[in-house]
Amino acid sequence: MAKNSEMRLSVLLLLLAGWGQTMAATDPKLLLIEQKLKGFSDGDYAPAVERLLAEFELSTGVGLKPGTLRKCGLKISSEAGLGLATPKPLIRALGTGLIKRGFTQDAIILCDVRQQSLQQCGFLPPFSTERQNFEGFPVVAYEPNAPKWAEEKKLWFENQVLPRPGVPTPPWGDARISVLPKTLFDEVDFWINLPVLSDSKSLGVHGAIAAASLGNMANAERFLDNPASATKAAIEVCAIPGLAKKNVLTILSLERYQILGGPGFDANWCLSEKTILASANPVILDFIGLQKINAGRTARAVAIIHPEPPIFSAANAGEIRLGTCRPSEIKLVRLAAE
Repeated sequence: MAKNSEMRLSVLLLLLAGWGQTMAATDPKLLLIEQKLKGFSDGDYAPAVERLLAEFELSTGVGLKPGTLRKCGLKISSEAGLGLATPKPLIRALGTGLIKRGFTQDAIILCDVRQQSLQQCGFLPPFSTERQNFEGFPVVAYEPNAPKWAEEKKLWFENQVLPRPGVPTPPWGDARISVLPKTLFDEVDFWINLPVLSDSKSLGVHGAIAAASLGNMANAERFLDNPASATKAAIEVCAIPGLAKKNVLTILSLERYQILGGPGFDANWCLSEKTILASANPVILDFIGLQKINAGRTARAVAIIHPEPPIFSAANAGEIRLGTCRPSEIKLVRLAAE
């Protein structure tokens, strides 16, 4: 009898060991989720985003739930205008998913740099005297807050690159200083990056890395005319611990992306795909973005982006490790549209 009990225990332990192996969490930076969409309506995005979030949590063990601050940030992209902004149905679906996970609506903060572009894209009302929210989600524009935030040196990104001649000196008095968002540093438990994809003269690809860096601070325009400085600044900002630690996920919708003339919007060069990509690794998302941009250019007999932009090698140089862009090292999970 004792022998049978020992055998049953051994079998149970083996089963548990095997279960533990299958349930082992994947490093978030090695996971890539491809979620298909049936269309681009609220009804299409809602189940797709919920399935994506659940898969991310299950695979990585990272819970997208309130922490001590009980707030989270959504870094949206509005700088290119209404034609190439973060899709509103994606924001609504993500908000619903986060509320389901314990956040209140007023604790989900939408963020971007310019008040004017947020207004033009419909994320803010036309007048600053009106309540600054989007359908109940609070919205923070960096530029109006930057003079106050600049009083905290930890929010400085200092670089010797100066703006174009004639550009006014910023309110904090030093044109070599860009100001990082206090909202994402100090006021949220985590933040999710919601970029749009386009080409870029300064970085080659304007996507996840660009949105989390140059598109995430006031006084960053000074880098856009200098590709070498833009690459260096983008990678360094993405690696700042206070910002990077809280950036748990990037979600990229391909509802509309641009293959030429970016990051400014040009409808003639936009393509669309019923796909959402998600990862904690911005490098693999931009690498896939580069392939899609080049495929679109080839189809239209336009020169591809070549050689490969230096941002991909810089993302994993020295002590900086933003994430691999080698497909062989990535675990891809494909989710069909429901």
